[in-house]
Amino acid sequence: MCSESVQHLRLKLKAGLESRLLRIFQQGICLKTRAGLPVAKVLQETGFSRKYLEEKVQTVFLDGSAVDDLDLAIAKDGSVIALSAAMPGLAGAILRKGSPISALRSKTSTEMGPQSAGDAIHVVKLKLFNTIAKEMGPELLHSGILLGRVDFENFLAGTPDLLKEALLEAELDGAPVSPAVLLEGKSIRSDFVVLEI
Repeated sequence: MCSESVQHLRLKLKAGLESRLLRIFQQGICLKTRAGLPVAKVLQETGFSRKYLEEKVQTVFLDGSAVDDLDLAIAKDGSVIALSAAMPGLAGAILRKGSPISALRSKTSTEMGPQSAGDAIHVVKLKLFNTIAKEMGPELLHSGILLGRVDFENFLAGTPDLLKEALLEAELDGAPVSPAVLLEGKSIRSDFVVLEI
């Protein structure tokens, strides 16, 4: 669950190297959203246009199950939403939204109408793959993404050369911080961090 205690990390990268951060979307970012909203609304509030969802996002998973109607599938607290462009082969055809052969799926998401839950806030995880990450990732990074500290540190540990090669400068809560200190994993003390490029 994403906490209210959050630090803010701003990275300035060398031109053209922002794409190296896009893999972070495969492990997922946190989204805070009002309870009871359909997946379509959660994604629109995150910055996905209705047109983009209809035309570019071909495969949607909610908690591991394929979703056909984003307006009926409800994201619950702790849900994981995964988005992909068209995937190749038979598997891609089976999992695609509105597929005529969707009956071949082993599992589909439970879809239900929107529910009202007052002002309650839920936290969901959003994962982006292939061209969806390439097209939407940079914009999300510029506006700031919410990450678990452990997820962020694991990402850095898996790409140790990223900061050395791409980073020009970094600020943590407004104060300069070195790549070496970030890689040591001791600079971020809160459980969550907003990462902005």
